[in-house]
Amino acid sequence: MPNLINTIGNAIKSIFDCFKTFKNKQAETAILKDRKNLQKAVDIAEEIIETVYLYLPLFIEEDGEKINKLVKKFRKYN
Repeated sequence: MPNLINTIGNAIKSIFDCFKTFKNKQAETAILKDRKNLQKAVDIAEEIIETVYLYLPLFIEEDGEKINKLVKKFRKYN
């Protein structure tokens, strides 16, 4: 009887360990997906910056300065 109880306890523990592993894998997959999407967003933002810089001379001085400050902030974190 004690062996049966130990066996059932080990089986239940194995099931919970399996669920825990599965949950961790899901979290890792979600993080990798978020990172991939973030990289796509950064790539698009860089294209926007390049396009805006083509027309920077057409902006009024205040807007040009604001754009430059925002680009510096962007590059600081990129």
